[in-house]
Amino acid sequence: MLAAGNDSVSPMRILRVLRVVGALALLPIAILSSSSDAFASSSASSGPTLSQLISYVDASSQVNHGPNVFSSLPTLKQAGDDNPNAMIPSQCYSTTTAAQALPTDAGTTCAFGDKEATKTLLLFGDSQAAMWLPSLNIAGQMLHWKVVFVARTGCGPWINIANEGTSACNDWVRGEIALANQLKPQVVIPDGLTIATLSDGKYPTNLQFESSLQSMVKALAPSGAKVLFFQEIPQFYTNLTSATPESCLTIHTSSIENCELTVKEIKTLGTSVGIAAIASYDHLDTVPIRELFCGRVRCDAFVNSPGKSHLVYQDWAHMNATYATWIGRATAQLLAKYLPS
Repeated sequence: MLAAGNDSVSPMRILRVLRVVGALALLPIAILSSSSDAFASSSASSGPTLSQLISYVDASSQVNHGPNVFSSLPTLKQAGDDNPNAMIPSQCYSTTTAAQALPTDAGTTCAFGDKEATKTLLLFGDSQAAMWLPSLNIAGQMLHWKVVFVARTGCGPWINIANEGTSACNDWVRGEIALANQLKPQVVIPDGLTIATLSDGKYPTNLQFESSLQSMVKALAPSGAKVLFFQEIPQFYTNLTSATPESCLTIHTSSIENCELTVKEIKTLGTSVGIAAIASYDHLDTVPIRELFCGRVRCDAFVNSPGKSHLVYQDWAHMNATYATWIGRATAQLLAKYLPS
């Protein structure tokens, strides 16, 4: 993913980002009881409404002191391992660097939300897509949509299969697009963090990223689906800050505003710029999910609700599964505005 809204990003900054992303791509699946319990106890009616969440987010963005990280949801100690992997069948979410085929029965094996619904939403991409699954699982239940999910860690959905990425990643993306064109869902949501290096080993420019997005949109045309983009969540890229969500909540507990990101910074990210450009060019909708994370000026590392503090992040680039589950009801209300009737 491009780290800024222009093509003059420092090569050393890009390398640091790519090293972190590469490390994330090699992480094994962690089957954790805390995540399993969170999903088992969640329901379509739990969590704040959209208007409540927006008010909580805005109020929290104006707080300078961090929460008690020993009693937050999740605790800071739990947050780093709080991912949605426990709810995902292994064949639907590839975490290996080796070649792997998508399941031939993905429409049923990889189904979430209201599995009996007649309307289908396909969510695909990399770990960024996976982090949204708890939210969209609840949204599907509430809105009576089946949610089909497939993803591959470190393999963004919008790479240009002609000259980017590894062959295993390219084959997976071809499979995702083929699945969309076969299932013919009413809606597809491609979501991702990583843009693979080009065949010459260089990092894509903003124009190359936009070209990749455009190629993906065209490749999805046979599906007949409405393509929806999600705004990029606030992420702690090294060209924006040396802080991480963890350091914000430990070292800087009395001055947390010094390491939280601003809305202005998030808008400069290359992915934000690229998605906005292609959405405008192709007349596609972009769901403003940033309001689930950011107030008017600052973006939250935690969100306070009555009697509780909710940590937002699992790591520098992903929200944790507990937060994703908690905002499921609000996500459903936000998404409903963009779904076809």
